[in-house]
Amino acid sequence: MHELAIDVLTDVLDSLGLTGRLFCRSVLSAPWCLALPGDDAAHFHVIERGNAWLHIEGKKTPLALCSGDLVVFPHGAAHQLSDTPGRPPVPLEQLLQGKSEQRCKLLRHGGGGTETSMVCGSFVFRQRQSNPLLSLLPSVIHVRGEGGRPPEWLDATLRVLASEVRSASPGRETIVARLIDILFVQVLRVWLAEQPPRAGGWLGALSDPRIGVALAAMHERPGHRWTVSELAKRAHLSRSPFAARFTALVGEPPLAYLTRWRMQVASDLLHRESLSIGEVAARVGYESEPAFSKAFKRATGVAPGAFRRQRAA
Repeated sequence: MHELAIDVLTDVLDSLGLTGRLFCRSVLSAPWCLALPGDDAAHFHVIERGNAWLHIEGKKTPLALCSGDLVVFPHGAAHQLSDTPGRPPVPLEQLLQGKSEQRCKLLRHGGGGTETSMVCGSFVFRQRQSNPLLSLLPSVIHVRGEGGRPPEWLDATLRVLASEVRSASPGRETIVARLIDILFVQVLRVWLAEQPPRAGGWLGALSDPRIGVALAAMHERPGHRWTVSELAKRAHLSRSPFAARFTALVGEPPLAYLTRWRMQVASDLLHRESLSIGEVAARVGYESEPAFSKAFKRATGVAPGAFRRQRAA
């Protein structure tokens, strides 16, 4: 993937507003079965030792997991983990009742048989709506271990994570959250590396030497008053062929994509910076606050001021 495409991916990852947290380290003895409902969080599990079966809601065939495996559910799919398929499930939430959400606890559960240990946590995205990368991710990403151990990159992260979980030092929770954020980015790197060259859709557009340049320009300067003709010139194409090629690869016309990206940037600015709504509007290319407010509400369903209050609550 060329440098401009990496810059665009970095922008999109930053715009997610990712926050990670650890639920628990679990030691589970057969027979056992944990259930997690579907929600807006992207859950993950790392099998530290032993084996498990994963059943995802809506899929008939369970997936066998081994020591060193990592599974991530980008869209928060409901799922169950068990020592063998068909066990009656116990909600993980029920087992964690009464435990502090701010501290990762050791959870023991099961019937006393063969043990499986794993780490469970989640990622929450502040800006999930309309993100061009999240919409491409599958219901589950499975990173397989290597010889019963996690891949080297994952093993290093988990060792530091385990050290921090046991620590009582100040800033522990912040470091754990940042490590989980890194874990998600590492998983995305693995998934992206597995995608075929010139894959269809937005990823294929990033790799396209013409359209990728136009996407990079929009991401670099979202406040610029881009026209289709100017973007076409950047891509070294005439206007009509550029518009057709962009729409075919990205799935929407150039200016529609630009508007969607501007709203992502605006959402982040409203959440993280103490700018007035008029200043945010100017940053993303709107000359008037009313025009920006109308576009923002059309994209997100709420006015900018209400959006900011919701995020501050």
